[in-house]
Amino acid sequence: MTKLSCVPAPKPRISSKLRKAVELRVRYGLTIDKACSDAGISPAGYYKAMKRPAVKEHFEAVQQAYILETEQLRSMAKARAIEVALDLMHNAKSEAIRARMAEFLASEGKTPQVAVHVDARQVQGYEYVRPGQKVVEVVPKNVEQNEFDS
Repeated sequence: MTKLSCVPAPKPRISSKLRKAVELRVRYGLTIDKACSDAGISPAGYYKAMKRPAVKEHFEAVQQAYILETEQLRSMAKARAIEVALDLMHNAKSEAIRARMAEFLASEGKTPQVAVHVDARQVQGYEYVRPGQKVVEVVPKNVEQNEFDS
């Protein structure tokens, strides 16, 4: 009796240029056309490749890796900000700065939301011209023109 074994399916190949285009697209937010031109592939080839499941999985994996890296950077920056705030709270000469750092640390590094008032009623520089209405533009005469006209 012969022994049969399963041969695993080969992993689909993704070209280095396509990998670079995906990397540029995800990490630097480039447009598809710009990422493709920088990577050396055509946008049509990029769109065609993105239809393949293996390429979609690679794109999602690059996105997840980028998100994880940025989250790690954010947590490190937050920790450093808390260290600096603690140092300022203890060593600052200004009492206002020490109080501000105490508030910052008490709020766990969250800053209060700022309410910005926007008045949408002010009209500056734009008016609606109804159909049939004439627009008159007033242009001051130059001093030089007045001298030559007389």
